Amino acid sequence: MSYKERMIKGASWNFLFLVLAAPVGYFVRILYANSLTKVEVGLFYAIFDLICMMAIFRGLGLNNAVVYFIPKFLVQNRKDLIKSTLILVLIIQTLTTVLAAFLIYLLSPIIIVNYINSQGQFGDYSIISLMFLIMILGYYIFDGLKVLIFSLFQGFQNQKVYSTCNFLNIFTVLILSLFFIYFGLGVYSPVLAYTFTQFFMIIIYGTVFFKKTFPEVFTEKFNFSKKLLSDIFSYSMPIMFGSAGFLVMGYLDSICLTYFTGLDAVADYRNVAMPTVTVLSYFAGAVCSVLLPMSTEMWEKGEKKNLSEGLKKILSYSFIISVPFAVILAYFPTVLINLFFNANYLSAALPMSILSFGIIFLSMNNIVFNVFNGIGKPHLSTKILYIGAAFNLIFNLILIPKFGTIGAAFTTTMSYVLIQGLQARYLNKFLDYKFPIKKFILCVISSLISIIPLFVIKEMIFNDYLLILLSGIVYFILYLLLILVLKILNINELKSLKFW
Repeated sequence: MSYKERMIKGASWNFLFLVLAAPVGYFVRILYANSLTKVEVGLFYAIFDLICMMAIFRGLGLNNAVVYFIPKFLVQNRKDLIKSTLILVLIIQTLTTVLAAFLIYLLSPIIIVNYINSQGQFGDYSIISLMFLIMILGYYIFDGLKVLIFSLFQGFQNQKVYSTCNFLNIFTVLILSLFFIYFGLGVYSPVLAYTFTQFFMIIIYGTVFFKKTFPEVFTEKFNFSKKLLSDIFSYSMPIMFGSAGFLVMGYLDSICLTYFTGLDAVADYRNVAMPTVTVLSYFAGAVCSVLLPMSTEMWEKGEKKNLSEGLKKILSYSFIISVPFAVILAYFPTVLINLFFNANYLSAALPMSILSFGIIFLSMNNIVFNVFNGIGKPHLSTKILYIGAAFNLIFNLILIPKFGTIGAAFTTTMSYVLIQGLQARYLNKFLDYKFPIKKFILCVISSLISIIPLFVIKEMIFNDYLLILLSGIVYFILYLLLILVLKILNINELKSLKFW
């Protein structure tokens, strides 16, 4: 099967299940918004985001190393090294996870008083303590094993199975959330739902992996090698520090909002604004899961030119697809919040509008980082991410105390733009790649022109559902016509879909 066919089929499977997972994940947040108080929602995400940030010290970048080394060893026909890598990673991650969980547990009283409930919005500390304990000893520990299993499918480029992972994960969270809320567990429901989901995912996907994807694990020899261990850590440590920067970018807003403004702002930002705009990154997410192991394979085979051409087309499509959705989200934030949440969350409207443009650049950032990691240059990802993270931290500390969620959204958006500029420099160096600036500018102009008819439609229609439906149809038809007329999108290229 050619690279083109593998890319299209793999990305299609991932995109399909991302699209299916989107409404499920969104309904989880709608459920929490309408079943729990705003402070309770904010409390859960304050704990959840902190646990996710700490996860970097659990993984040590080894999951990415697995995704990198599996296709490399498959090219070399060394399944014994795949088994050895898997066992080494499993042992190391288990030890570091248990140690990290123990240390977090010891520090939990300080964390709860001085961080999670620093503004005193949640009165019962015993509830916070129990929620925190469940997340540490349940979710934190077993999520590490689940993520490793998911990474194994990605490394073997088994996209049909890998594409279902996140969908089944969030679907299980939804079902368990409904169950626990129905039986009156209230604020504990999200914590229990996310924790028990990890057990189910480990059992289901662990069985599939060892029986179907890599049954040779039981027959191949385990060969401990200092060189292999050194190679794994040489790749994974830059990934870990890079991932730390990425996690800072992803969760620092929530951390700063929790400390400076309280749990209500966290609920606005993490349960409404960020999940809504994240929809824009689904195309990039679908491509990234295929691109990392495939770029490793192409780099190993010396197909640098084909990789560069494929990347150029992928980034162009990501930008073309993301821009119109960003404009729609930015134009109708209050309508969407009223439709899916409630009036208590209208304060998330402006941050949502700002973030919608930032996610355009985040999508392209993720694509490029996967290529850097795939060609064995994770140190570039680390360097760029830390510059972006430093920028994010400095301006969050300056803007969040005064502007709250608006300051967080603005800072994050500008961080993504900064990272994109830095990536362009290194792409040109290693892959002779230049961003199609003219095409991107014409795309933005087309999206802005397409919004003009919506001013009229908004004044004529007062039903929110009909307004969104009609506006979306008119906007996307006009946008498609403009990008075809301006030759931003080539119809013949679109038909052939020749990424490589």
